[in-house]
Amino acid sequence: MSPVEVIELDVRGLNHPEPLERSVEMMKRLDGRNCLHLQIHRYPRPLLMIAQKQGIRFDACETESGEWHILFTKNPSFDLKRMLQDFCDV
Repeated sequence: MSPVEVIELDVRGLNHPEPLERSVEMMKRLDGRNCLHLQIHRYPRPLLMIAQKQGIRFDACETESGEWHILFTKNPSFDLKRMLQDFCDV
C-alpha cells in the first residue's frame, strides 16, 4: 500500500470567509489517494456541512489551546481517528 498523501492547509487567524473559501478550494483536490489536513482556530460547521453534502468523510479533534485539526478524505478505508492522533495526542 502506498503512503497517504496529506495536503496541508493552515487557515488559523484568517478572517471570514477566507478559511471557508480556501478549504473548499483545497477539497476539490481530494481523490481516493489523499487527505486534507486543515488547521483552523474555530470549529467550521458550515465547511463540514459542505463536505458531508459532497460525500467527503472527515474527523476532527480540538487541541488544549482551542485550535482544531480536521482531516478530510474521499477514501473510505483511511482510519482518520488514528491519523488524528499525530496532531491531537488523543
